[in-house]
This record gives sequence, C-alpha cells and structure tokens, in this order.
Amino acid sequence: HSTHKSVKSVKSMKSTTRAVKMADTTVLKLRPKAPMICHSSDTVLGVSQMLASKRGDAAIITDSSGGLAGIITDTDVTRRVVAKKLPPSSTRVSDVMTANPTCVSSSDSATDALVTMVENHFRHLPVTDDNGAVVGVLDIAKCLNDAITKLEKQKDKSSSAAEDAVKQMASLQGAGGAQAAALQQLLGPLLSQAFGGQSSPTLRTILAGKLSTIASPGTNLQEVGSMMAEARKAALVVDNGKLIGIFGFKDMMSRAIAKELPLELTSVSSVMTPNPESVSPDTTVLEALQIMHDNRFLTLPVCEDNGRVLGVVDVMDCVYASGGADGWRSIFASAMECDDITDTASVHSTHKSVKSVKSMKSTTRAVKMADTTVLKLRPKAP
Repeated sequence: HSTHKSVKSVKSMKSTTRAVKMADTTVLKLRPKAPMICHSSDTVLGVSQMLASKRGDAAIITDSSGGLAGIITDTDVTRRVVAKKLPPSSTRVSDVMTANPTCVSSSDSATDALVTMVENHFRHLPVTDDNGAVVGVLDIAKCLNDAITKLEKQKDKSSSAAEDAVKQMASLQGAGGAQAAALQQLLGPLLSQAFGGQSSPTLRTILAGKLSTIASPGTNLQEVGSMMAEARKAALVVDNGKLIGIFGFKDMMSRAIAKELPLELTSVSSVMTPNPESVSPDTTVLEALQIMHDNRFLTLPVCEDNGRVLGVVDVMDCVYASGGADGWRSIFASAMECDDITDTASVHSTHKSVKSVKSMKSTTRAVKMADTTVLKLRPKAP
C-alpha cells in the first residue's frame, strides 16, 4: 500500500511541479508580503501603532464592505500628517491615504508588475486575487534584492571561472572592491545591454540640484518632518560638519507618531539612528545597489572624503538613475528565468527528513523487542 501511495505521490508531485512552473512567471513568484490591513475609519495613530508593532511600512485600507479603499505608507504619514500639522489621534486614515491605488492580480506577469512600479515610481503595489480581495503587497526594494540574489546564485552555479576572477579581484582590491566588481560582472553586461551601453552614473550626479535634508542635533521633529516632506528624503543629522545620525520616514512613524511624542518638543538626536554608514559621491549607482543589497539598506548617506555631507540616496534613486523601465524589464526577466536554489534545497531537506523517519521506525522496533527482556525489570547495579 505504501508503495502504491508513494507512486501516487510522485504523480501528484509532477502535476504540482507543472503548476508551479506555470506560476513561476506570475506575481506569486515575487513572494508578495502579507498585507497589513486597517479600516478606513481607523486613525493615523492607530494605523501607525499597528505598523510599528509589526515592523511594517505600508497598510492596506478597506472600506465598510471589506473592499480595497486605499493604501497609506510611512512616507505618507510624514508628508500628509506631520508636515501639515494634523493630529494623528483624531485624523482618520481615509483622509490622508492614497485612494483607489493601482493594483496587480496574483496571476499577472511578474515582470509587468515590476515594470509598472518602476514606471510609476511606486514603492508598494497591492496584489489581489481573482475575486479582487487583497492577498499581498509588493515592495520594489524587496523585489530588487530578491532579483539580485537570484542572479548571484545563478552566476555561482554556472561559472566557476567568474568566481575565480572575483577572488582574484578580492586579493587585489579588498572585499569592498570585490563586491562592486562582482556586481559589475553580474549586472554590468545586463545593464549595458538593457540601457543602451551607457555607463553607470555616480551618486554625485544623482544628488546634483537636489534639496538638502541636513538637520542639527537639536532640530525638533516638526521642523525635520517638514524638511523631509519637501525633499521626500530621510534627514541627515550633522554636528560640526560631521554626520552623526540618520532619521527616516519609518522612524518618524514608529519612533515618534506611534509613541505619541510631542513633535515640537522632541529633538531629532533623541530618536535618530546614530553613526550610519556612508559612501563616497564617486560611488557608482551599481556599487550603491550592491551595498544596499548586501546590508539591506534602503538609504545611503553620501559624504566627501573630508567628511562633508552631500546628501542621501535611496533604492528608488538608484533604480531610476540606472535607466528606463524597459531596461529593468530585461533584468527582472533574467532574474525570473533563474532557478531558485532554495527550492532545490527544500527538496533535499525533505528527502533527509523521510530518511530520518525510517531510521526512527527501526529504532522504535528495536526498543519494542527489548521491552519484554530482562532489561524491562531494571536490574540493580552490581
């Protein structure tokens, strides 16, 4: 019976594999985050506290019938509540959310969904099922990280020569240089082909003409919030010309609004992230993407070699500066084509657990045999 059962399981596994292959190119392949859902009558304070407790940065808002009404993000809280001096405890989320946001279906093309986000500068994109119910949220930063990881794994699998070259670069340039060289080797040809052969711009180019978000340690959060809202950037805290901290939109929501701190009486230095890492303005966009990927950063402060603070860039800046949506389409499509090594790993671990169950059964049989012997009487030690 067990043999018949296992044969049947193999057959069903094969059909499941076929179904999974079909799903490989849909939005489900991108593993959307579970949605954090609130009601349109909830207050901004309540939504901020819920997101802070779950370490989230975007909430899906539903109406009285349970349908999708809107979305609100940590950036919206600063731009539409803090900067406008609205009271979070009495402001309904429906008054400051983005109503009727663009959505994608879980059965839509994964690459098309990502390109939609790049084209429209969306950081988050709700995912619905065939009935229109929200089942997830795509985050472009997470999708980009996953795409780079997939391409790295594919490169490791397919080219030992490339690995040797990277190791040789590591000995010549040090680890940091090797990381940049690795991504250049990985994404360089794709980017060059995707974006018409243009070279990767530097962060200095991206920051040219951008509004500064530099604050002194004693600046209150109300002023900092207004500055962040205008520039749509995290605030950099600078003391005597030296970068000492960073304060982002998620920090404003979770460390200030959710905790009901009085914004005009709270200095940014008391809630900032101290001593953030920074990069040179001569860092290329490609290198910045690698650093953000490796460290799971969403923002990177940019400082001259003498310590002078120039500004801050985020993941979205790097995506847009690398080229248009069509270029990213080919990169995301390449990532979608890569086999996910973790799938193989989980298959191996399943085989291992089956083997463990068998050995456990033989051990159990041995114990059963011993149950009726003299040992069952537990003789005293001599």
